[in-house]
Amino acid sequence: MRMNGFAAREREAPPPHPINICGVLVHARPDVRDSVKTALEELPGTEVHTMTDEGKMVVVVEDAGDQWASEIIARFNEIEGILSVALVYHHFDHELEGEIVP
Repeated sequence: MRMNGFAAREREAPPPHPINICGVLVHARPDVRDSVKTALEELPGTEVHTMTDEGKMVVVVEDAGDQWASEIIARFNEIEGILSVALVYHHFDHELEGEIVP
C-alpha cells in the first residue's frame, strides 16, 4: 500500500519543522455518513470540508502534534462505515526561519 511507504519514509528521516497538508477523498456508507464525519473530525489535524448525500467527503489532514498526517489518514480505515480512502493531494514544506520553502 502506498500509504505505508509514505509513512515509513516520513519516520526514517523527519525534517525539521515539517508541514504536511493532505487532501483525502473519503467514501462512506450513506446511512452512516454523519457518524463517519463526526469520527473523522474527532481525529487531530482533520477537517471535513464537504460531504454529499451519497457519503463522499473532501477531507484535509495536517500533521498534529507528534502525529504525522499519514498516520492520521491510516486511522481512517478503522472507522466503521468507511468504504474507501484516497490520498489525492500532498503538500510538504520545510519551515525555515519563519519562511515556507517548497
